[in-house]
Amino acid sequence: MEGKTEEEVERYANVFKERYKELNDYDRIVKNIERGEARISRKDEIMKAIGKKLDRYKNPWLELKIQYGQNKGKLYNEECDRFMLCMVHKLGYGNWDELKAAFRMSPLFRFDWFVKSRTSNELARRCDTLIRLVERENQEVDERERQARKEKKLAKGMTPAKRPVPKSLVMDSTPSTGGISAKKRKQSSMDEFLNSQGKKRR
Repeated sequence: MEGKTEEEVERYANVFKERYKELNDYDRIVKNIERGEARISRKDEIMKAIGKKLDRYKNPWLELKIQYGQNKGKLYNEECDRFMLCMVHKLGYGNWDELKAAFRMSPLFRFDWFVKSRTSNELARRCDTLIRLVERENQEVDERERQARKEKKLAKGMTPAKRPVPKSLVMDSTPSTGGISAKKRKQSSMDEFLNSQGKKRR
């Protein structure tokens, strides 16, 4: 808070929590505080989503790709959108005047009169559209990673007895009728030989 130290703000907040019901319009004040906290929380979520997206690239200023789907639009190009997301991550969400100045100063858009003539509110609306795309993409990536971990865990947890045996191995390990007959013949011959040896000794 401008003009106040952190200790003064913390002291005021503690007193307010204890005595806010003494105020005549405390309901309205509490609702305003809740809305402000919700905006701060949403801003943090947005910055984390953009950071997560940028972390998937070695050089997001040059390599970042946006999964537009049906929401690409015709006015802003991919280079502009890439610059916008990277710059919002650098400047912070909500600093639209600074974002507008960054577009005007960047040599990338020296001759792009469309983007250089956008107002701060227009840039904010475009940024919100891109953020929704980024959040949807992050959710899809998270879901794929969860599914991959789940499949890996299942595969790791299966014992050799539980793992499906290849059909070829099952067929190879199944004794054939011919093999059994040959075994019986050998055993029978051996029995006859032993019996004959026993008779000779007598």
